[in-house]
Amino acid sequence: MVKHKEVIAKVKDLAAQLASGDVHKHDGDAPSWVAHVAVLTGVLAALTGFLTVRATALTNKAIYESNQAILSQTQASDAWSEYQANSIKARMVELQLLPSSTVSAEDRAKLTDMDKDFRDRQNPAKQTAQSKSDEREEHLKTGLKHLQQKDLLDYAGMVAQMGIALASVAALTRQRIAFNAGIAAGMVALLITAYAFFF
Repeated sequence: MVKHKEVIAKVKDLAAQLASGDVHKHDGDAPSWVAHVAVLTGVLAALTGFLTVRATALTNKAIYESNQAILSQTQASDAWSEYQANSIKARMVELQLLPSSTVSAEDRAKLTDMDKDFRDRQNPAKQTAQSKSDEREEHLKTGLKHLQQKDLLDYAGMVAQMGIALASVAALTRQRIAFNAGIAAGMVALLITAYAFFF
C-alpha cells in the first residue's frame, strides 16, 4: 500500500512539473547516463534522416538505370530488325542472281552491288545490337545493385528508429538496459549502413 502511495505521489509530482512547464527539472535520484539519452536520440535521428535521403537517391538511380535498360533494349531490337531486314533483302537479291535466272549482265552487276551493300550493312547492325544488349544487361545489373543497397539502408533506418524508441523508453523508465539496447541498435544500424556502402 505504501508503494502505491509513492507511485501516486511521483505521478502527481510529474503532472505538476508538466503543468508548470518545468519538464527539464530532474529529481536527485536520476542516473547520470540519462543525460546521454538526448545525445543518442539526436545521433540516431540524424542517421535516420541521412539513410532516408540516401535510400531515396538510390531509388532514383535504380529508376534511371531501368529506363536506360529499356532504351538499350529498344535500340538493340531496332538494330536486330535492321540486321534481319538486310539479310532478307540480300537473300532476295541472291535468288535473282542464281544461274537459272535470266538477268542481263548490266542488271546482274547492279544486283551484285546491291547484295554486297546489304551484306556490308549486316555486320555493323549486328555489332550495334550486341553492344546495346550488353548495355541493357549492365544497366539492369547496376539498377539491381542500387535496389539492394536501398533495401539495406531501409533496414538500417528501421533499426536506428528502434534505437530512438529504446532511448525514449530508457528516459521514461530509467532502465539502463533499454538505454544499452538503444546504443546496440545504433551500432547495428551503423554496421548495416557501412556494409551497404561497401557492398
